[in-house]
Amino acid sequence: MTFPEFATLCLIILSSAALVGCSERPTDTDGSPSVEMPPLQTKADSVAMTVFEAHGGPEAWAALPYLRFNFGGADNPVRHFWDRTTGDYRVEMPAGEDSVFVALFNVNTREGDVYLDGEELEGEEESEWLDTAYRRFINDTYWLLMPVKLFDAGVNRTYVADSSNAERDVLHLSFGEVGLTPGDQYWVYVEKETGLIDAWAYHLQGHPDDHVPQPINWSGYTTLDTPNGEIVVSEEKPRNGSVLYTNNVEVPTEAPDGIFTNPQPML
Repeated sequence: MTFPEFATLCLIILSSAALVGCSERPTDTDGSPSVEMPPLQTKADSVAMTVFEAHGGPEAWAALPYLRFNFGGADNPVRHFWDRTTGDYRVEMPAGEDSVFVALFNVNTREGDVYLDGEELEGEEESEWLDTAYRRFINDTYWLLMPVKLFDAGVNRTYVADSSNAERDVLHLSFGEVGLTPGDQYWVYVEKETGLIDAWAYHLQGHPDDHVPQPINWSGYTTLDTPNGEIVVSEEKPRNGSVLYTNNVEVPTEAPDGIFTNPQPML
């Protein structure tokens, strides 16, 4: 299956003041994060906020310092660890049965180092693998975080009334001239009762014009405690008898020693 590469400016420009799905990160007088969200002007905005709240809400996600998860099949997944405050990132990518590429970089600068079985790559080879690691960051995080990225800069939300029914609302997402693949389009199916994502379908900018998007289920929901409340994520995306996993999700409050410096696999 083809994994879409998400196009959004907020994921690319990360800092202590630019967080997933949030425009700002001011602080209340009690020291807890406060989030300023855009006004809800359309039906699509209201549905998108229902989704955001069902998956934990802006306050919980704004306070999340670190995120760790796996992406891929049941065997040899890609493994991620992200410092959402600094943009420091670690991704471990399988390279055959017993080999692993470890990329240690910053998603703001896209600078860093890549190692194969502990040996640093050099020159053009390293540059190509840094680019691959960044694309894994863009793609893989979106499979996990789309429900809380509906208000990111450059995201255009439209309510699809003809496809919505008594059980599900449907949103259409398109994108401004931002990110790696701004021509991508997504259809997001939202359970009205829970606000959770039931499925999505997509038409990527690389697809032929006659490509017919097929819904992919979102399931395996799990709830995690964070410093500012619970968040909810889907860990399984089944389709045609196989399952794409966005699992082993953790939200640590501290980064393990060496997570952004150790060239050996450790996730």
